[in-house]
Amino acid sequence: MTSCREREYGGWTNCLALEHGRFALIVTTDVGPRILRCAPGADGPNLFKEFPEELGVQAADHYLLFGGHRLWHSPEAFPRSYALDHDPVEHVWDGTRLVLTQATEAATGIRKSMEIECLPEGHLRVRHRLTNEGLWPVTLAAWAMTLMAAGSRAIVPQEPFKPHPEHLDPARSLTLWHYTRMDDPRVRWGRQFIQLGERGDIDAKFKLGIMNRRRWVACWGQDHLFVKTFGFRADAQYPDHGSNCEIFTMPGFLELESLGPLTQLAPGASCMHDEIWHLWPLPGLPVDDDPALATTLEPLIAQLLFPDT
Repeated sequence: MTSCREREYGGWTNCLALEHGRFALIVTTDVGPRILRCAPGADGPNLFKEFPEELGVQAADHYLLFGGHRLWHSPEAFPRSYALDHDPVEHVWDGTRLVLTQATEAATGIRKSMEIECLPEGHLRVRHRLTNEGLWPVTLAAWAMTLMAAGSRAIVPQEPFKPHPEHLDPARSLTLWHYTRMDDPRVRWGRQFIQLGERGDIDAKFKLGIMNRRRWVACWGQDHLFVKTFGFRADAQYPDHGSNCEIFTMPGFLELESLGPLTQLAPGASCMHDEIWHLWPLPGLPVDDDPALATTLEPLIAQLLFPDT
C-alpha cells in the first residue's frame, strides 16, 4: 500500500510521512528539500543520519546538514554549494509522486526540486532536477547525497576481472581527495568490492570517487541493505575526474553520493538525475570475504532496477 500523510517531526510542523513497499520516509516541507528519515516500516530504525541539534531549525546564518538525503550541484565550491536551504518548499502529491520544489537560490540562480515516485515493484525513484533561473549559462552536475547512520558500511562494486594481454583498456578511474589516506583502516580494497565503514573512533575524513559503470552502490546497516542505482554515460563528462559515484565518511555518518554528467545549463534550462532506491532485510554481511559477500548480494543485485540513463 502507498500513503502520504501530514505530520510533525523533529520539531518541524510541516512534514509528510510517505509509505510505499518496505519504505517509510519522512520529508519536511519547512526546509529543504530534504528526505529526513528512511526506515523499513513506520516503526523501524532510521537508516539515515540525523543531527538532533539541527532538527526543527528554520533559520541560521550558516549551512546546516540536518541529515538524510539532499540535492547539491557539483563541482563542490564554497559558498556556492553551501547555499542555505532554510526556507519552506512547495509540494504536490498526486497519489504516486511527491514533488518538492525549493525557491530559487538567491546566490546562485539555481532552483532545486526533488520528485519521489512510488514504483509498482515497491521501490522508489528519486528524481533530482536543477533549473537555471539566472541570466547566464552555468556549468554544473546534479549531485544526490544520502547521509547514512553511524555504523553503516558502503559497498561499491569493482569492475569484473579481465586478464592481460587480452584486455588492454582501463576499467575505471579512482579519485582521491587530499585528506584521503590509502591505508585508512575503514576502507577495504577487495577484488570484487570496495568497502568503507563508518567508525566513531577514527577522527578523520575519507572520500573517494569512482567511475562506476556497474551503476549501483549499497549501504548495509541495522540489518538492512539499502541500494541506489543511477546512470552512467560513456560519452559524458563527470565531475571530480570522471566520478559518477562517491563515498565519504567522518565520525558519526557515512555518505553515499551519485552524480549526473556535467551540463552547461542555459537560462531557463533544466537537468535531471535519477536514482532508484531498493531496500531489503539482511541480518548479516561477510565483509572480510569478497566471494562470500558476492554470493550474499547476488540474488538482491539481480533484482535491481536502473534509471534509463
